[in-house]
Amino acid sequence: MHNEEISIAKAKTHFSELINKVVYGHEEIIITKRGKPVAVITAPEKKEAGLTAVKGWLKEDDAFFKEMDRIIEERHSKGLRAAKVQRG
Repeated sequence: MHNEEISIAKAKTHFSELINKVVYGHEEIIITKRGKPVAVITAPEKKEAGLTAVKGWLKEDDAFFKEMDRIIEERHSKGLRAAKVQRG
């Protein structure tokens, strides 16, 4: 998948073209304002699901989070890459 950055002004002018790139070209368009990303145009099926889709189903003290913290710590101690999980 290819990502393209475009300013808000250009996005307004070329909106139909951008939509076509997303739908048919499987691209993701990043809209910028003064050079900083402010929005993303992406096809609906491209949205991530997984555990992020069920946010709020587990309580903060759920055993799942303790187990994930243990796995992350174990990976970190072995020098493997592991992302820090932020909850809240």
